[in-house]
Amino acid sequence: MDYEEDSSFKPDPVFTNSKPKWVDDAACPCCHKCKTNFTILNRRHHCRRCGLIFCNKCSSNEAKIPQLGFNFVPVRVCDECYRMVKM
Repeated sequence: MDYEEDSSFKPDPVFTNSKPKWVDDAACPCCHKCKTNFTILNRRHHCRRCGLIFCNKCSSNEAKIPQLGFNFVPVRVCDECYRMVKM
């Protein structure tokens, strides 16, 4: 998936057990959700569930994702994936 071609991507509500393809850092100059530019102080964070890149504000949640092997330690997820995981 090329970030520039599909900026309307939303995490799939029907979760699969395959690890997501992470968006390349160089292909993402700003947060996928709020569009804030990344800087030295505003770092990139990959959501462990969907693979997209977000700022800290838009990915400050953590959740266990047993389907991907994160059974015991919660990992960083974006706000949308967190909402879907907690449904």
